[in-house]
Amino acid sequence: MTKPKRPNSRRNLDIAIDRLCIRTGQEPTRVKRLIATVIVGQMLPNGAAKGGNALKIRFGKDVTRFSRDLDTARASSLEEYVSRLEDSLTDGWSGFTGIIVPKEPASPRGVPAAYVMRPFDIKLAYNGKSWMTLPLEVGHNEIGDAEDPDMVSSPEVATILKELGLPEPAPVPCMRLEHQIAQKLHALSGVGSERAHDLIDLQIAVTGGNLDYLEARKICVRLFEYRQEQGWPPTLVKEEGWESLYGAQAQGLSVLPSVDDAVDWANSLVAKIEASV
Repeated sequence: MTKPKRPNSRRNLDIAIDRLCIRTGQEPTRVKRLIATVIVGQMLPNGAAKGGNALKIRFGKDVTRFSRDLDTARASSLEEYVSRLEDSLTDGWSGFTGIIVPKEPASPRGVPAAYVMRPFDIKLAYNGKSWMTLPLEVGHNEIGDAEDPDMVSSPEVATILKELGLPEPAPVPCMRLEHQIAQKLHALSGVGSERAHDLIDLQIAVTGGNLDYLEARKICVRLFEYRQEQGWPPTLVKEEGWESLYGAQAQGLSVLPSVDDAVDWANSLVAKIEASV
């Protein structure tokens, strides 16, 4: 079998991706977003990827929900983090380069400005031609969650890039699952939470990962105390709008079919974490 040649232009890269997707029955937009996520993961400064796309790197795109943004937690000042990321994007990876464009941050009620995720657009180019935009959200290091990440390889992306004639990517620093689970339980248990998708992420993380329940409890207790909003252990309740939000993102995934079942499951998870001591 002839070894694939590295695409010599953005147009040829997209043609190669489209041909790969036709042959394998994959959706080109999802494949491109996964490639972009892992490529940006090659350039991340000190810190960790988190959220839905970190789970996608860890478990694969076909068993996780669709997520547009790459969320990260930084282990340095925002200014240093952005500066180092800019340098890495300029240096590039195997023909991919980029620029980082700041966006206006949200202003959620009751959340100090220092704790709000800072949004950016990463505009990626291939061989000097604009390729795609990956939204990036950068959070700060709350309780050590940006430190000592898991270095996660993506065999899925490695296979795709090999078929495109591109090198195997290095592992991506991803937030440890115990921290991810603590953050998602906190987000779900907030009054008026709109984060029904976190019920999906929790099921995928617990089913696919190797969770240290005692460590998860320590982190949950610390995070809930640190944020000083709701207490640990919480009791999750279905909020308005969760039915449709959950149903839309759970479609086709190996998760519980109803949001009511998912809430019951999540409360059982809280109980299991709490009982680990």
